[in-house]
Amino acid sequence: MTFKYIQLLGAATMIMVSASAFSQCPSCTPDYTCVADGFPVLCPDVLPDGTTGEEYLATATFNMPGSVVDPGSGITATLESITITSITGLPFGLTLTPSNPNGVYYPSNGEDYGCATICGTPLAAGEYFVNINVAVVASAFGITQNLSESFSLPLSIIQGAGGGNASFTATPTTGCSPLTVDVANSISGSGVSYSWDFGGPTSGTSLSFNILTDDYPAETTWLITDENGATVMTGGPYSVGQTLYEESICVGAGNYTLSVNDSFGDGMQYGGVIGDYNLTDGDGNVLAAIVPGGNFGSQGLHPFTISPTSTPGGCILTSSNPTVIYDTPGVYTMSLATTVTELTLTGLNITTLAGGWDGDVEENLFWGSPDPFFVLNGDVSYTSDWVGDTETPNFTGLSIPLSYGGAYSVSFYDEDDVSNDDFLGTANFIASSPGEFVINGGGTTATITVTETISAEFFDSETITVFEGLDVWADLDGDGYGDINSPVNGCDPTNTTPYAFNSEDCNDLEALMFPGGPGTFTGIDNDCNTIVEGDEILAIEGCTDPMAENYDPSATFNDETCIYSTCFADFNNDGVITVTDLLELLANFGCTSNCATDLNEDDLVSVADLLQILAVFGTICP
Repeated sequence: MTFKYIQLLGAATMIMVSASAFSQCPSCTPDYTCVADGFPVLCPDVLPDGTTGEEYLATATFNMPGSVVDPGSGITATLESITITSITGLPFGLTLTPSNPNGVYYPSNGEDYGCATICGTPLAAGEYFVNINVAVVASAFGITQNLSESFSLPLSIIQGAGGGNASFTATPTTGCSPLTVDVANSISGSGVSYSWDFGGPTSGTSLSFNILTDDYPAETTWLITDENGATVMTGGPYSVGQTLYEESICVGAGNYTLSVNDSFGDGMQYGGVIGDYNLTDGDGNVLAAIVPGGNFGSQGLHPFTISPTSTPGGCILTSSNPTVIYDTPGVYTMSLATTVTELTLTGLNITTLAGGWDGDVEENLFWGSPDPFFVLNGDVSYTSDWVGDTETPNFTGLSIPLSYGGAYSVSFYDEDDVSNDDFLGTANFIASSPGEFVINGGGTTATITVTETISAEFFDSETITVFEGLDVWADLDGDGYGDINSPVNGCDPTNTTPYAFNSEDCNDLEALMFPGGPGTFTGIDNDCNTIVEGDEILAIEGCTDPMAENYDPSATFNDETCIYSTCFADFNNDGVITVTDLLELLANFGCTSNCATDLNEDDLVSVADLLQILAVFGTICP
């Protein structure tokens, strides 16, 4: 039996993702007001839009009942478990973390609530579809079935007002000729490729890859990746056997890996018809090669290194993190097109099914034909439905994401209800490029179809300014302001004078004097306005409080040495209780907090205080 209700799970599963893939967002708490009405529900209905260059944080909650009723058949099915197997299409710069760290949920055990946090800073605007692939274990009437489905969650990223360069940084962007600019890519990894335009310089090293196909050219593909996992170039599958194909590749200094793959698993040889390949640099040095007809199985791996001293080939780099040298003064535009592609297994056609499926009760007494299905394993897992009564089923409409250079196995089975499923062989293959490939294992042969799609494209640029001569001014005191009377050529390699990019200093021998400089009470013109004033005036230390006994009217800086009288009610500290003290008390009459004239210390200046000062009026302090 095949359960149809799995289509009801889309709302609940499309927000979850394997914790092994994304685990950087803060934890979330489910919204328990999100209540399912017999079927799974996702809250909110739509995730909020994001903006490039701005931090994004959103939470979604799902409520999934332990059982659902298929509206077509009326069958009540129990949801035993839901496992997130993979996610693709998430906008660059964002990650997603589920509330359950292992990415597995058990609705039948009461684990019917969960949530996920989406966070990060999106790099590029666009309309995205986050594809979630899930494996579901469901049961009804004591029969358990494994199901696989894919769902899409749309997410809009709006272009921010600031724009910006999302895909690379260049350092420095200005300087004297020859200027060496180090470039760092912000986007890298499997399926990422680059097309550079440096606006003039071409510092790449040209490589030549020559491959002579065997009699099965459609089984051969190859892939070159850099040390960051970025895709430098791919090739194959080929259409014509016993034919020499020549490819040119442009790379910079760094470490690389050439992977040559055979989907059938027997290298480039069969029946005496052989093929070979070799990779050479611009000087003719062999970087990788295979003995003609060599059986490297499913994959031949060849690491190689391009040194900084390798002969330049005058080509435009296709690798990441290049170093570019601008020898000629001028203004250049460095631009980059970054393309992110994804491989997807869209079809599998069994063309030859191994024997061993016909010894069971079902085939001998009833149907007489196998019911094949397959299981894919690698960095993703997938189990297909079985197809009844045929030895050559064609599984179409698949949408299984594959990683560039990823190793996968496909195991074939005959589904049996009465006895155990029959194992009919396992085939291995390496995913490296799109096309149709023949795979074989244990006597079972199948043709797989792999497609390649562009999931994102980034176009960014940076202006590089290279000077022949640089007009600057000496900055001997290091305050960031130069002396107009001491011009310096900043591009002179023999120059040892420190310099600034302006000539606004009024005294290049005094670091405390520059335009806008704060006062230092040292008697100098700190702010270069030709006047010594305010906090620039030379400080005279002393007591600056007129209420103190030792008040110094000439002092400009309080040295905290003021001395105050302890005579009762002598508020002005003049040594006698006079009308001046009385007036000061009256000025604070009615004060209720922190009162300086509160003589009886009751936190209130009142008649009681007035009577006390009158009692001592005219007293001369000792």
